[in-house]
Amino acid sequence: MSAASQSDLPERAVFPLSLRVDELACMLNFELADHPVYDGGELQWFDDDAHGTGMLAFLSRRADRTVDYYVQRGLEVDRGGYEIGGGTASWNEVDFEAARLDVHGDGVDAEARFIDIDGRPVEIRVDDRDGRPRRPAGLLAPVSAAIERPTSLLLVWMPRFDLVRVTATPPRIRIDGSDAATGQLPGRRLHRRHLIKYAAPVVTVEVNRAHEGALPPATPGQQVHLDRVGGLGELSAEYAGHRARLRLAPALPDLAGLAEGASATGRWHVEVDGARLTGGSWTADRAGERVEVVLDADERWQPGRLPPLMRLVTTAVPVFRRWPTTYRWHAEVRLGAEPSMSSRWERTGDERAGAYRRATGSDGPS
Repeated sequence: MSAASQSDLPERAVFPLSLRVDELACMLNFELADHPVYDGGELQWFDDDAHGTGMLAFLSRRADRTVDYYVQRGLEVDRGGYEIGGGTASWNEVDFEAARLDVHGDGVDAEARFIDIDGRPVEIRVDDRDGRPRRPAGLLAPVSAAIERPTSLLLVWMPRFDLVRVTATPPRIRIDGSDAATGQLPGRRLHRRHLIKYAAPVVTVEVNRAHEGALPPATPGQQVHLDRVGGLGELSAEYAGHRARLRLAPALPDLAGLAEGASATGRWHVEVDGARLTGGSWTADRAGERVEVVLDADERWQPGRLPPLMRLVTTAVPVFRRWPTTYRWHAEVRLGAEPSMSSRWERTGDERAGAYRRATGSDGPS
């Protein structure tokens, strides 16, 4: 199989798939049990030449799952990659009063202070360092289970994930001067963990961002891998030492060369840094100058070795493994002198984040 950049492809070849990969240095995430406005939030830390150095924080609104984003002034982030939950409520460039997020071998040290869009002071302080080495594990975050109107298949891979330990320094989340309680995993007296998650690094993979118009150019770092007859066997993308692959078997044929009335089918899967995340079936059907292409996800995430608590949670709460199977991508490609495409993602099943919120007591006041 040969690799080529988009510009090196055979003239007029049509392949409608796209792949993006990005990285953030670390993150800390929490669900809120009984706050009347917010049901959770996250701190993200960037530290590289492409994004700059600083924090992005977001808070998810309980009423409609829309999200308010707070981006430290000067950071360069792709806003299009943040359509999570019920969609974006606001996007704000702010000066944090405090912004720190460090992941160490013995825990996490985080602090953030800012004013939300409605004028409420928000304070987050978490420090569970105790000198004892942690044993992080790989986890596919179920963040996309809560996306109501997806604009891509967003896969958030955390190769070194852990939960905040119960120590002598309890975590503190204060909103508008009042303490906000986090959700809890059952059996906390035994496992001694808070339902506050952190990871470093975090690798995000976007498959087929929704598109309308002329076929988009290749994203930076993307390569097309063709088989011997010119079909697309693999699409790869690299960033910051991470490599994502979208593999197809058999290869997806060049749509411009697909015969009138012909159909093609196969399987696909996505992996990042060698970890397989999900996959499914693909079909392509030509009728005249139009080709319909569908990617249907039917492969659950299969974790590798996990610590006992994480294995119990990901088994007892099915959304962790099943959520990818609720995604389907549909594209209509219009051939001709200037090929164009209309594409979209849809949710096909009922595997949402609600089961997780109920299991952790973070589904709101009763």
